[in-house]
Amino acid sequence: MKKFLVTVFFFSIVGSVSAEWIWTKKASLPYGKRDRAVGFSIGGFGFIGTGMDSVNMVLNDFWKYDTLTNSWSQVASLPGMPRRDAASFVIGNFAYVGIGIADSSSFGNTLNDFYRYDPVNNHWDSIAHFQSVSGFGVYKAASTAVNGKGYVFGGRDFGYNSYECYCYDPVANSWSAIANFPWFDGRSGGVAFAMNSKCYICCGEDENYYYNDLWEFDPALNTWTQKENFPGTSRIAPVAFTINNTAFVGTGTDGGYKRDFWSYDANSNSWNYVNMFDGDARRSAVAFSIGNSAYLSCGKAATGTKKDLWRMTWHQPFAENVDAEFYSLNNFSVYPNVISRGGEIHLTGISNHQDEILEVYDIKGKLLTTISSPKEIVQLNFTSSGEYFLRLKKSSTYSLTQKILVW
Repeated sequence: MKKFLVTVFFFSIVGSVSAEWIWTKKASLPYGKRDRAVGFSIGGFGFIGTGMDSVNMVLNDFWKYDTLTNSWSQVASLPGMPRRDAASFVIGNFAYVGIGIADSSSFGNTLNDFYRYDPVNNHWDSIAHFQSVSGFGVYKAASTAVNGKGYVFGGRDFGYNSYECYCYDPVANSWSAIANFPWFDGRSGGVAFAMNSKCYICCGEDENYYYNDLWEFDPALNTWTQKENFPGTSRIAPVAFTINNTAFVGTGTDGGYKRDFWSYDANSNSWNYVNMFDGDARRSAVAFSIGNSAYLSCGKAATGTKKDLWRMTWHQPFAENVDAEFYSLNNFSVYPNVISRGGEIHLTGISNHQDEILEVYDIKGKLLTTISSPKEIVQLNFTSSGEYFLRLKKSSTYSLTQKILVW
């Protein structure tokens, strides 16, 4: 085995270590690899639709995912033109989808139509068109809903990023302008989520740069406040979802495809590392949460456009598709806490399965090395100091992660 040089301090009780979140592969979307789609959950089901397939054809079909049967079924297609980079949000018992662009290029028709979906009757109704100052729609906007209203933030229009933001009132069936995003060059390609009666926008780009900033919008005050930056790299096209009043942001691209996930606590205004997504690193995926689990599907990876589906859930012993032996590995750890250059990392909690691997990532989510069938003693080499992550992974279904600091 190739020898490596390392000096490591192991955080045995650091809150940012979230080895308990695991990814499990589920049934793939049955038709159409796609990216730039929308996804949402309503009534205990997940939905994915619109987007662009692997030959750059824009779509308007929709599919429903049943978590109990791990199966997909096609539902009513979105009316209007097929589109990509649309916006979606859920208010009460209805989902809302609209705007976007009706072409694979930036020269297509930018749309301003919007629709309400009734999952009980599997029916779409046209609602008030998106009303911007310019009178046109946008694409690549961030969207979410809170306190019974929907919000669309920024996006692109005619090749330029927009800083305009709008609120949809379903009772009045009308759109109204709210405070502009506090960045004159606008913002597109970011994500939005809602917690504690407020909206949040994370990441994205303007005409010059990618960003990892986080902004809070207070609808009651119609004001913006900058919060703690997303700790991953500046990027566009990540996904975001919330579980139990905690937000999760991950994947996307900073020039390379990403797979790292981080959680945000609005009460403490702090981020914690969660894990590395077990599927291919990607951008422009879709994600939604149902109960205590989240689901991620589609997107664009280095290997092409995707249609796989993965579930992220808090691990419990003897969960489905996970054998008891692997879950006895909850004591996966690294010691001693400090080792000298050229010293050895001792691992506990490995099973010596042939399909077990140890992966080493840097803080940006880049895979540095992979060791098949690791033993109890491993030697590693890091070229620079900083934070790193060791992921013990069996097959392609689940993994455990520990955080280390290289001096």
